[in-house]
Amino acid sequence: MSAMAAVALTCDSEIRRGHPQHHRPGAAAPPLRLTRRGRIVIAVAAALLVTVISLIAAGVAQATSHGPAPRATRGHLLQVVVRPGQTLWSVAESADPDQDTRVVVQQIIDLNSLTSATVPAGQQLWVPRG
Repeated sequence: MSAMAAVALTCDSEIRRGHPQHHRPGAAAPPLRLTRRGRIVIAVAAALLVTVISLIAAGVAQATSHGPAPRATRGHLLQVVVRPGQTLWSVAESADPDQDTRVVVQQIIDLNSLTSATVPAGQQLWVPRG
């Protein structure tokens, strides 16, 4: 048997067993198959990506939801202490009587990051200077 025949026989037997030594031109590439470990790695990477994007979005939303920082605009603000029986409306009226009280109330809520319009006596609030 010649050397050429031996090589042809070896290649032919490898192809029949499903282990071709070379990719034949024009033949379709075998489909990509992931192992169990590969699927786990992909799932963990996707979960991490979603977590990072969520954290970035939450940080941006939190940074843009706050009103102006009191220190940045302190020249236009006055700090007052709520007296017993005083409401946010009365604080806003006395803070800037020339402005629409509804607008001033909203500014006070934004400046102090209040979650309701109820303020207890003794609470310190930043109010716009009138």
